[in-house]
Amino acid sequence: MRKLAFVSLLLIALLIPAIYFSFNKPKEVIVFCAGSLYAPLQRVANAFEKEYGISVRIEPSGSVLAVRKVTDLGKRADVVAVADYSLIRKYMFPKYAKWVLLFASNKLVLAYTDHSKMKELIQKDWLKVIEAKGIRVGISNPNLDPCGYRSVGALALKAYLDGKPKEFFFAKYVKGISAEFNDNVTVYVKPSLEPNTNKVIIRDKSVDLITLLETGEIDYAFEYLSVAKQHNLKYVVLPDEINLGNPKYKDLYSKVTVVINYGTQAQRSIRLKPIIYGLTIPTNAPHPKLAKLFVEFLLKVGPKVFNEMGMPFLKEPKVIRWTQ
Repeated sequence: MRKLAFVSLLLIALLIPAIYFSFNKPKEVIVFCAGSLYAPLQRVANAFEKEYGISVRIEPSGSVLAVRKVTDLGKRADVVAVADYSLIRKYMFPKYAKWVLLFASNKLVLAYTDHSKMKELIQKDWLKVIEAKGIRVGISNPNLDPCGYRSVGALALKAYLDGKPKEFFFAKYVKGISAEFNDNVTVYVKPSLEPNTNKVIIRDKSVDLITLLETGEIDYAFEYLSVAKQHNLKYVVLPDEINLGNPKYKDLYSKVTVVINYGTQAQRSIRLKPIIYGLTIPTNAPHPKLAKLFVEFLLKVGPKVFNEMGMPFLKEPKVIRWTQ
């Protein structure tokens, strides 16, 4: 009897922690984000975990893919943060999102390293350099990543402003990208892209190009200013008329529309505008209260973190809500 009683007590002792932890599992905040947001959000996440003892799992990808994980692939996140706030309205509303918080900005640059060919000329005539024989250029996939469709749109706008539509860089070197030039510009990006790999290399997201730059596989990459700064890359800022970082030129930017292919859904048209990052808490977020706590914390510590990392935090973050 005593042995049986001891075994019973032992089982109870083992079961109590199991029962406790089944009801009190340590929770984490799950964040799907643009690749360019990973570094600053990780700093915010580290501070959040230290403050509240709650871990944050961040999954970076191209912004379009970050949204598709929720809308197409059946995955759930507490926060979705993207490099183009309009993606949340365009793809997640009304089923998966009712609002978006606008919180940070950026601009396009052409990044390079000390190993890049013709680097001594890049500041004087960047377009001539990337057109030169033997120069290899990287871009993120326009169908997956806003940096990709923004870069394609920016170069189309450059051709438009120069009055040289036939010299639209990406139409010349990537089969599957074309453009129509009239009073406005429409760029078409097919689902399957075939770049001339002697000139253009495509990766899923812009930060995937960093290693190619550092190893010398490519000479230049279209990136965000923040990404170039965070990885200690050299860079030339594209002119304000095309870098999507100056609100003064918003009407000029809007002359360009990029038509991308979004997963299994129909083509989507994206009109260029100043770069503004946005986030939302999906309607099916597994931990909405923790998500809200994380977003509130981001608004508190974000300005210092993001500004230090080359991604200006908006002085007045703004929430846009939608109704059907």
